[in-house]
Amino acid sequence: MDNLYKMTYHIEPSRGLINDPNGFIQYKGIYYFFHQWNRFGLDHSYKEWGLFTSKDMIHWQSQGSAILPDREEDKHGVHSGSSIEHDGKMYLFYTGSNKNNGIRKSRQCIAISENGQTFIKQKEVIDTPNGFTEHHRDPKVWRGHKNWFMLVGAQKSDLTGVVALYSSNDLLHWNYEHILYDNNLDQVCECPDLFRLNNETDILICCPQKRTFVLSENKETVSSYTCYIAGNFDENTMSFTPSQCRKYFDYGFDFYSPQTFLDSKGRRIMAGWMSRMDEEQEALCPTKEFGYIHCLTLPRVLTWENNMLYQRPIEEVFQLRHNAQSYTSKQGKFQAETGHFELHLIQNKSHSFTLYLRNRTICITYHAKTQILEVSRKNWVNGEMQIKQLMLSELLELQIFSDNSSAEIFVNNGAVVFSMRYFTSNQNLEIEYAGLEHGEKLQYFTL
Repeated sequence: MDNLYKMTYHIEPSRGLINDPNGFIQYKGIYYFFHQWNRFGLDHSYKEWGLFTSKDMIHWQSQGSAILPDREEDKHGVHSGSSIEHDGKMYLFYTGSNKNNGIRKSRQCIAISENGQTFIKQKEVIDTPNGFTEHHRDPKVWRGHKNWFMLVGAQKSDLTGVVALYSSNDLLHWNYEHILYDNNLDQVCECPDLFRLNNETDILICCPQKRTFVLSENKETVSSYTCYIAGNFDENTMSFTPSQCRKYFDYGFDFYSPQTFLDSKGRRIMAGWMSRMDEEQEALCPTKEFGYIHCLTLPRVLTWENNMLYQRPIEEVFQLRHNAQSYTSKQGKFQAETGHFELHLIQNKSHSFTLYLRNRTICITYHAKTQILEVSRKNWVNGEMQIKQLMLSELLELQIFSDNSSAEIFVNNGAVVFSMRYFTSNQNLEIEYAGLEHGEKLQYFTL
C-alpha cells in the first residue's frame, strides 16, 4: 500500500514514535538533530535518543540509536536535553529517568563524544535539589562570558512550574543557583531555552504543562503549550528580567518543545515537535498504519526585529523549488503537482483574502473588517473543521510550506506562524483562492 502521508523534507521516523527534538548542534560541519524515540512501539512507554544527520538540514539520514536507557540512572527513559561543543568534543546533556516501586527519580546526565558516533556516558550526574519534585528535566546548556549555564524545566514542591538555573566551570560539575523564572508556568515547566538575538534581547522559551488526574477514569491528562518571554539575562546576578509579556511561539494546532542552536553562519536555528495531538487524535493518526507516528517542523531562523520575534524557514529549503507558477486573477483554482509545495502571497495593501488547500481540507482566511486571521483544518478523527483565530491588524504576506501531511504557515514575513498536521488522499490536490487585487500574485512552487 502506498503511503500518502510520507514526508519529503521533514524529519520523521522510519518506525516507532518520535517526539521532542534534542541536542541540536553543528559539529565538524555536520548538523546533528537528536530526538526522543520509541523504536519499539507507537506510544510513550519507552524513550531513547535517536539521531538524524545532514549537511544542509533538508536531506536527512537516520543514524539510528544514539543514547540508550541502559544504566541505573536512566533505565526507565533517556529524556530530553541539549548538546554543545567544547575543545573539539560534543557534550550531550539529558534527563535520565528511573522508577522504583512507581516512584520517579530524575537525574541530569552527561555523555561525551569525540567523533559524533560514539557517546560515552559520564559518572557525574545532577540530583534534584531540595524544594523540587522529580519533574525536573530537559537540561539546556550554553556558554556565558565566564561560566557555563544550564536551564532545567522543573516543578517546585508546591506543584508549580518553574525554570531552574545551574552553573559550571568544567561542564561536569554543576551548582544549583536558584529559580530563574516562575511567573505562571502552570504545574510543570518543560523544555526551557535561553538565547540572545541581535546582541540586544534575550529570549526565554518555556513549555508550561498542566497535569490533571481523572479519578473516574484512573488516568492523568496532560495539556501544554509553548511560549516565549523577551527580556534580559544578567550573568553577574544570574537573573532574567522580562521586557515584554509572554507570547505564543506558534499559533497552530501542532507545535511543542522547540530547541535552538547557533550554526557556523551565526544563525539562531530552531525546530520543534510538530504534534500536540490529544489521545484520540494520536490513537487514530493515519501514519500508524505504516508503523510510525509524528515528525519535526522545518528548521527556522529566528531574528529579533523592531521589538518582535520573527521565524523564517531556512534558506536551504528554497533549493527544492521547481515548476514555478504565478496566478494573478482575482480568484481561481488549480491543481498542485504533489502534496509537497510552497505558496507565496504578497499583498500591496491589507485586505480580505481566502485560500483553500487540499480540496478544502485546510482553509486560511483573513477578514479585513474584523482584523481576524482564521486557520482551520479537517480533524481526521471526526471529520469536523477545527479553527484557530488570531487578531491581526493587517495581512501583507503569506508563505505556506506543505508536505504530504503537514503545513507550516508563515504570516507577515514570519511575525506569526501556524504549524499543523493534516491527512488526506493523494487525489485531494486542488488549491482555491479568492481576493487578489490588481498587481498582486499568488506564487506556487513544487518542492
